[in-house]
Amino acid sequence: MSKPTVLSFGEVLWDLFPDSRVIGGAPFNFAAHLSKLGAEVAFVSAVGQDDLGDAAAEQVCAMGMTDAYVTRLAEYVTGFCKVTLENGTPSYDLKRDVAYDHIPVPAELPKAVDALYCGTLASRMADSFATLKTLLAEVEAKEVFFDVNIRGKDWSAELLRTVLPYTTVLKFSREESAVLAEALSITGEDLCVAMCRSLAAEYPKLKQILVTLDKDGSFVYITEQDRILYSPKPGSKAISTVGAGDSFSACYVYNLLTGADTETCLARATALSDYVVTQLGAVPEYPPELLSRIK
Repeated sequence: MSKPTVLSFGEVLWDLFPDSRVIGGAPFNFAAHLSKLGAEVAFVSAVGQDDLGDAAAEQVCAMGMTDAYVTRLAEYVTGFCKVTLENGTPSYDLKRDVAYDHIPVPAELPKAVDALYCGTLASRMADSFATLKTLLAEVEAKEVFFDVNIRGKDWSAELLRTVLPYTTVLKFSREESAVLAEALSITGEDLCVAMCRSLAAEYPKLKQILVTLDKDGSFVYITEQDRILYSPKPGSKAISTVGAGDSFSACYVYNLLTGADTETCLARATALSDYVVTQLGAVPEYPPELLSRIK
């Protein structure tokens, strides 16, 4: 079987701590996990012509992705978030108007891929939003995976309504459901389920909707069957949840593209994210035993 081809669009950024830095960004983490699972991944982003940009470009390649669509912009700095700790509580200052806010359309786009991934943060400003619209319109993707991933106020209802008509697999969290429901004028006693049914009715391309439930696991809503399938509950004690949601998304997409059934996709995605929460770092190494269980 040939490797699944995936185009991941969005931010790569650095979390800057007082004494260290850590690379991140949901699209980067997602792409890195997919690459580790065996997919052929192209990352579409932008970084500055600065030290952080050099380091980010190196990390893209080190994770096995192609950086052919990572543009170096002289006029903008590489994305970063300053993290400070007060009495053990972190606070975040996410820099705006950085390179990933101005991702240009790559000169030579692939005509077709197995999957296209996007979130919301990288499209908070007009330049990158326009590029995302071009990707959605011009790249033929068997699956469009939209991971809502709300970060503060860096999203809009307009963005949601632009991407959802193309989306085949949607993911949001229980925590995000109230914000999304308000933006999309959706109500219901069980808000997550009401969201799924309402979105499925409005957007015919939607096949599956993934809803993550923190310590309670997740469920997938299968639109054609009006059916909900719950995951096994994760069993590991969490050390860090950074990157867990991105690993879940990547493992689900990989297994979906390689022909696994929905129940298997969900179980394997849960197994990977349950491992990632036991590790420090968003994209840890996979033990061979784990890899044999998740693909």
